[in-house]
Amino acid sequence: MRDALAGLPIPQRLLTALLLLLGALIAPHAANLNPLILAFFYTTMLWRLIAQRRPEVMPGRWLLLLLMFGALALVVFTTNVSDGRLAGTALLAVMLGLKLLELRARRDIHITIFLGFFLVLTQFLYNQSLWLAGYLFIGVMALMSIQVGLNRVNIELRLQLRNTLAMLAGALPLALVVFLLFPRLQSPLWGVSSSGASTGISEEMTLGNIGSLSRSNEIAFRVHFFDPAPDPSQRYWRGPVLWHTDGERWSAGIRPVRSLPANEGGDSSVDYEITLEPTGSYWLFGLDVVTGKPANTYLNGNFALVNNQPVHKRFTYRVTSDPDYRLLALSGSDHRRALQLPNRISTRVRELVAEWQAVTDPAQPLQLVQEALAYYREQPFVYTLSPGLLQGDPIDQFLFETRRGFCEHYAGSFALLMRLAGIPSRVVVGYQGGEKNPHAEHWVVRQSDAHAWTEVWLPKLGWWRIDPTAAVAPERIEQSINTALSGDSDRVIFRVDENGLARALWRNAAWLADAVDMGWHHWVVGFTAERQSSLLESVGLRDLEGLGLAIALLIGSALAITLVYLIAQIPRSQAQDPLPALWQRLLHKLQRAGVKAPPWHGPDTICHVAAEAFPDATDQLMAINRMYVQMRYGRSEDRQQIGALRKRINRLRLKR
Repeated sequence: MRDALAGLPIPQRLLTALLLLLGALIAPHAANLNPLILAFFYTTMLWRLIAQRRPEVMPGRWLLLLLMFGALALVVFTTNVSDGRLAGTALLAVMLGLKLLELRARRDIHITIFLGFFLVLTQFLYNQSLWLAGYLFIGVMALMSIQVGLNRVNIELRLQLRNTLAMLAGALPLALVVFLLFPRLQSPLWGVSSSGASTGISEEMTLGNIGSLSRSNEIAFRVHFFDPAPDPSQRYWRGPVLWHTDGERWSAGIRPVRSLPANEGGDSSVDYEITLEPTGSYWLFGLDVVTGKPANTYLNGNFALVNNQPVHKRFTYRVTSDPDYRLLALSGSDHRRALQLPNRISTRVRELVAEWQAVTDPAQPLQLVQEALAYYREQPFVYTLSPGLLQGDPIDQFLFETRRGFCEHYAGSFALLMRLAGIPSRVVVGYQGGEKNPHAEHWVVRQSDAHAWTEVWLPKLGWWRIDPTAAVAPERIEQSINTALSGDSDRVIFRVDENGLARALWRNAAWLADAVDMGWHHWVVGFTAERQSSLLESVGLRDLEGLGLAIALLIGSALAITLVYLIAQIPRSQAQDPLPALWQRLLHKLQRAGVKAPPWHGPDTICHVAAEAFPDATDQLMAINRMYVQMRYGRSEDRQQIGALRKRINRLRLKR
């Protein structure tokens, strides 16, 4: 069957709207595609906009062929063709641009709209944030509205939007059923995506790098506890363990790659789920100490949790930890590594350790640990993000001169002092603390919570966590750092309840946005097979899988379609025709003036009778009669004409 509208010209308003809309939809790809690819597309879009007023500039067939070869060369030489996502997206962008240059019929616009839908889908290969999804949803609605308009002779924006919303409402129940019941992959649908890695913890620590990281208020990860949240003093999120030092830099040394089996936790086990932001590294984080690890991860010899591949996208995993679990093992090689010293140690540092050894029992190493903590507590040490530059021997200068530092200064110097005293020690880097989102069930750990602490090995106690920072600034364990105020302050300023209505409202809005973002990830982007099973279990369908899930999908789809059909059959009140009401208004005005108008008389007869009774109003009555008849019987009714008729009837004055 031939399309009756195919021969009609392209509506210029729809074409302009389509061109501008496609330009807006491809704009987010500025973060992914080479600028030359985007420049090619926007050039073709501008070219087609100019051709609306000057059709002679439309390219011919041979010029289009040359442009096609140039576009292919542009993709090959500006894009990493080994990356299927980038190459495919770039090819789609240039082909869509070329399609704009051959838009000559309505059929071409239909094809272009479908290419626009594919363009929207490619955005989710790179970014699945709620805000981008909302932006693209508006774009898809606009594309559908343009498509609706192409199937009408007369374009009416309000009718297009109403029909588009009606189609969306009809498709929504079926889409919801398919989303919830369609068999899921073990990884999210958009698992091929790759977000840019953000700055995070690394396996090296120099004096100042964690302090620099702590100036950032970006989110490191979010935590949902299935058990009561542990106290702040137990919220140490273990990351890389550092053994080797040259006095200024700490590193992991020879990486312990052996995998340890998961251990059963005790009565104090904590079960929780972490959603980690992309880091670009293998390190995962868990409460000290992880006893139950997720799939495709392992615990290395330091009980640090490591992923099998770098984390390039938001990653959710479930962990069990036991804060009372003791790490007792210390092999001979680990003992030697835990006592390694830098080549240069100042005399003052050695004398300080010797003083502690003189007043403590060598058989009780914990006494020396307490002496060292007392030194940090009693001397005028300052906990600050701006410790200044340390020259020469950094440890000596920090301990005896500047006494200003962040957590890496305290953890690194304390571990070195313990090694000088013959106590095995190492540095652990990770995060400490976290804030509860008041509008959700999860806790937020930020980059500003990055932390370093020390572990010392004590007989019968094993590896024991010592946080020398807490000796200088005990509030660090209870409160998060206020990054905005601490950067320019002499000391670290901790976050307290915000004063002032504006700050409180802003902070509350930020928490709400975080809750919405986490809900989007939890129920949409990260809706895996495990999440689907959990949802089905909550409604009593725990064993629904395989064939049963497929049958439930078919039944649910049939019910959704039936529901939409029944709703569509509900009688709707028709919009009242305004013409009869206006005509009745005219008749009432004539009757009050004394004109007898039987109901079976037509408008011509009534207006002629009224004109004979009121000759001065003849022109007005004839105009009203002409407008009413044209709209009532000529099918040319529109809102402007109805408004003009209403004004004429209201202004009609009948005087004898």
